[in-house]
Parts: sequence; C-alpha cells; structure tokens
Amino acid sequence: MPRPPKPPLLSSPLECEQAFYDALDAGDADALLDLWLDDADVVCVHPGGPRLVGFATVAQAWRSILANGAVHIRVAARKALETPTVTVHNVVEEILIARGREQRLVQVLATNVYVKTPSGWKMVLHHASGAPEGQPSQVELPTGTLH
Repeated sequence: MPRPPKPPLLSSPLECEQAFYDALDAGDADALLDLWLDDADVVCVHPGGPRLVGFATVAQAWRSILANGAVHIRVAARKALETPTVTVHNVVEEILIARGREQRLVQVLATNVYVKTPSGWKMVLHHASGAPEGQPSQVELPTGTLH
C-alpha cells in the first residue's frame, strides 16, 4: 500500500500563506489542512461564524466549506508583524462570489497567524470578517500619539 505524501515543509510564513490560498483556489481540503498545526489550541473564525477551537473542529469546518467547491480569493493588501517564531498577517481578501451568471467581489478582513515548527511554518489562526460595505478596506492613521 503506498504511503500518503508528506505535508510540504514550508520555509516561510509567506510561503505557507500562499499555499493556503492556493489550496482554497483548488478546493483541496487535504492540502489546506496539511498547512495547519495539528493542535488543540488552533482557532478559526469564518465571517459571521462561531469561534472554532482545535484541529478536528477546524478541519471539519474547512472540509464542509470546500465540499461545495473551490473558494477563489485574492489577497489585495497585507500587513505583517514578524518574529523568528511567530508571524501575524492581516490581509484584505477579495473573494469572487458567483451565483449563476452573476458575479461579485466581496472584501473580507482576515488575520492569519503562523508559527515556526520543526516541520516548517504552520497556520494556527485564521480569523475573517466581512469588510463594512462602502467603507475603505484600508485606513492609515497618522503616526504619533493618538490621545
């Protein structure tokens, strides 16, 4: 019996993030779940959904979503906070929603967190929420004291 392929060894959080969005675009739940840390403390929040905690719960949700087919998302903007072992990406996702002949682009604000493990970089959090309609997806505040 052939052995299942090993998950990829990702050398950077950006590589892990690209693989995450590629797996969504391909509708490949197995590839997507290979990117997550198999741990009881991982968390995922989908737009308008509950807080999902633990790898098994997160996996079940992603399998359910991808059972309906691929999800086409483009990252339109990214801000990153990087340390040697943890990286946080806040992104603006543009999701193509197609219903019959109608297509529209929806913006979602998401935070993805990655940790460096002996098996490469792994996702530990994906938290997404719909961007307010009619509002800019990116607001730059002046630097300095805010109070």
